[in-house]
Amino acid sequence: MHSIFNIMTKFIFLNNKIIPDTDAGISSGDRGFLYGDSIFETFRSYDGVSFKLTEHIERMRQSAKWLKISFKYTNTEISKIIEELIDKNNNRNAYIRITLSRGEGGSALQMNDNINPTILIHVKPYTPYDRKLYENGMYLVVSNYRRSTTNPIHCHKSTNLLTSILLKEEANKKSADEAIILNTDGYVAECIVSNIFMVSGESVITPSLDTNILPGITRRTVLDICNDSSIPVNEEHFTVETMLRADEVFITNSLMEIMPVSKIEDSKIGRRTPGKITQQLMSAYKHLI
Repeated sequence: MHSIFNIMTKFIFLNNKIIPDTDAGISSGDRGFLYGDSIFETFRSYDGVSFKLTEHIERMRQSAKWLKISFKYTNTEISKIIEELIDKNNNRNAYIRITLSRGEGGSALQMNDNINPTILIHVKPYTPYDRKLYENGMYLVVSNYRRSTTNPIHCHKSTNLLTSILLKEEANKKSADEAIILNTDGYVAECIVSNIFMVSGESVITPSLDTNILPGITRRTVLDICNDSSIPVNEEHFTVETMLRADEVFITNSLMEIMPVSKIEDSKIGRRTPGKITQQLMSAYKHLI
């Protein structure tokens, strides 16, 4: 057992205990480390309150159930652990991550929910995105990699991020902030670490879940805001060519919230950034927080 964590926090939660991060260690046989046999959630706290915590835990619970990874903590227990970590780390505006590994043991390629899982929760200072990105928008490129429409892993937050690392490297080489992923049917799916939306006229449109995407918590929040604000919203299939003609484009995740997009490949998006509907949604999201 060796300490492997250097995550800029004072305390973490690891397998039923809150401990100093310097005392942390996992088994060399842990399946999350050996095979990427683990899932995770990331989200933020605002002034000590975890935003959409229940939704994140329930998404992890559903993934754990589907993958047959034991996850026995209640929402209340997880909430109390995070509250204590926020307090002990004196970090009220934080980046929070829960990682759940199947644990140690069992056959390499066999699902087994009878193994004692490894659960790690850490809270660290949130590093915000550059404010200029919210004012001027992100630059996106279209990845050359394609997303399988039948691979079920993309619907879950797996810790196996090798594909995402390759995608990010591809985007970096083009000096882009993010990359758009198309599925093997040729439709827009999502970005590397975010869901994507476009605005056409007064309507908000986002790829439907059957394009094989992660059901993002912020994505769901934006859909709810649209419904509550009487903004027409649809989940459907569309191509990059359709999106390039959009009046507005924005991307979402729990860390960046709602981020406007100003350019995709060589095409400028809309007349101004952020657009009217994007601004309205950004303001409504801030109100929820």
